[in-house]
Amino acid sequence: MVIIEHPDPPANFEIPATSSCIPTVVLVRRDWEFLFDQLRSTYAVVNYLHRVGTPTAYLGEEPQRYYGMAAADAAASPGPIDPTIEGRGEPRSVPLLPAAPAGSDDDEAHGMVRLMLEDIATSYMEPECLEDRQRFLASLDSLPIGHRSELGRLLLDGLQQVRQSEPGSVLWRFRTFLSGQNRDQLGFGVCSTLTETTREAFRSWLLLRHHERGLRENLPELTSIGVLLTPRSDGYRDWDTTMVAVQGDPEVTEEELQQYHEVWNKSH
Repeated sequence: MVIIEHPDPPANFEIPATSSCIPTVVLVRRDWEFLFDQLRSTYAVVNYLHRVGTPTAYLGEEPQRYYGMAAADAAASPGPIDPTIEGRGEPRSVPLLPAAPAGSDDDEAHGMVRLMLEDIATSYMEPECLEDRQRFLASLDSLPIGHRSELGRLLLDGLQQVRQSEPGSVLWRFRTFLSGQNRDQLGFGVCSTLTETTREAFRSWLLLRHHERGLRENLPELTSIGVLLTPRSDGYRDWDTTMVAVQGDPEVTEEELQQYHEVWNKSH
């Protein structure tokens, strides 16, 4: 990745070909910033750069290439649903590259997802856990741009709803994203209160969803990541963010699974 910062880059400057076997992309600074303004996701920008893999013919043409690929994405037919997730939930297909800037449909909701990720990125964590956090953040940031405003609105509305819950009651809202092909399962929840009991309840919800996915796929190779938001009323901040991750086979007992099923699947 080569970024050129120049006060007045020359027009029609042809980018020289390189004989290196390493994929290389050359951008002027304003085009680098264009990609981040358009996608508002580090994962999406890096994925885009891997996807193109070569520089444009002339310096400064990245926006034109981007919009051409966005148009092709919009016109493409959805691919087949991965058989490991077929029949589960509601199928959705969105372009990888949006033609409109990310968040233009609901900037507040899109920003909510970004704030949630920043909460996780800036929370204290033991040094031996930092590498895992980086991987989990990348996985959460891999959520397609087209789903983020809807998720953010669900979280914002959910926080508003759980704040109005009856005293002594516990109210939950959930959304799970499955992409198949051994991609991480992402689960998001909102709860009316944060206690050790609700922390453990959220963990049990994620363990159950992880186990259910493992019935169709190779459980030792799977990862499920859950993020829980809970409102605060102390004026310090609006909510707390809790992240839980499950990797491989957590060796949950049949008795525990039965308990989790009775709590979380009793409406089925």
